[in-house]
Amino acid sequence: MDGKDYIAYFTLEIGLDEAMPTYAGGLGVLAGDTARAAADLEIPMIVVTLLHRQGYFRQRIDPSGTQNEEPVSLTVADLLQEPEPQCACL
Repeated sequence: MDGKDYIAYFTLEIGLDEAMPTYAGGLGVLAGDTARAAADLEIPMIVVTLLHRQGYFRQRIDPSGTQNEEPVSLTVADLLQEPEPQCACL
């Protein structure tokens, strides 16, 4: 790369954007926050995660209270874009 030392961060899921269904809960959100904070602080870190092409779904509750799952279709090429920098600074 560029001769610098990098931190390798491995996670099974990551929440970077609501439009990218690559997380299912709090640990994915935590991984996304960690990656964004490292980027904001210019910490040299590489994040490695899985990108499942199937398996994610959206939950809907119908008027009778029954949970229904709607599959989420993924177009991988649409997901693999460089995100805009976002500052988590106060």
